[in-house]
Amino acid sequence: MSQLCNVLIVEADSKNVETTVPLLRKMNSKVSYVKQGLNVVTHLQKKGFDLVLLADKLPDEDGFRVLRRIREKAELKNIPVLMMLSEDESKKAAFESGASDYIVKPYMPYELVARVTPYISLVLDRQKFTDECQRKDKIAKQLDEAFTEMEIMSRLDPLTRVYNRRAFLEKITDEQIRSRRSQKKFTLLLANIIKCRHYNERHGYECGDFIIKKTAELIHGSLRERDLTARWSGDKFMILLPETESDGLEIIQTKINKVFQESSFEFKGMNHRIDLSFSSKVCTGNDDLDLVLKEIE
Repeated sequence: MSQLCNVLIVEADSKNVETTVPLLRKMNSKVSYVKQGLNVVTHLQKKGFDLVLLADKLPDEDGFRVLRRIREKAELKNIPVLMMLSEDESKKAAFESGASDYIVKPYMPYELVARVTPYISLVLDRQKFTDECQRKDKIAKQLDEAFTEMEIMSRLDPLTRVYNRRAFLEKITDEQIRSRRSQKKFTLLLANIIKCRHYNERHGYECGDFIIKKTAELIHGSLRERDLTARWSGDKFMILLPETESDGLEIIQTKINKVFQESSFEFKGMNHRIDLSFSSKVCTGNDDLDLVLKEIE
């Protein structure tokens, strides 16, 4: 990003403006100018200038009074103001009014360059520092987002976007802890796609993947908000039903069956239906998880 110092010239002498503006623009400055002092404070508040070149004599009032009004505003008190004086004797009045520096008119180009260079350099360096901080903050945010996404992806099955086996085992362990605390049982339900190999062998693995993805979508859509689904193995899905025993299991399993019976899917011009088989286990927080999983599988 190109940095520019935003400079306001307050000067009624058009010849002085004509010589000063090109010099400032060569020094990476964006220059605006006004001829009167009446609305300078409002102008500064609206535009956000970095440096002000203020003439001591203006058509409507003297520049020292304008400068004092600038310094009365808390948000403007730190803006560098270079007074352009008609006579050297006015420098005391300039500093007493709050000037950062001064230059006596008429001035040579090198004098102006010498006076404003420190202020412009400071502004540009500050802008570079701010831009660099923002760039680093953006990179840090992108890295955080990438790490978060990596963490999420490490817990999801890449095909179906439901939990993978490793992440789901953690969820079951968490549910066991809750079950011991609440003394409420939970259920594990294993759904197996019947003849999934048939789709792979007759229609190709692309069709098999399509069937697996649709199965995950339908199961997920059939469950309560608190229930969880994982792709347990190639054609099997494990479902965690918190605070659910046999009666609740029957209701949910019936709902899943109904959804699959009423659904068919078109893949490359052919309609397919998906049939599932189930096995389940109502669990307590004290059950041996390895034994439970072996029994279900």
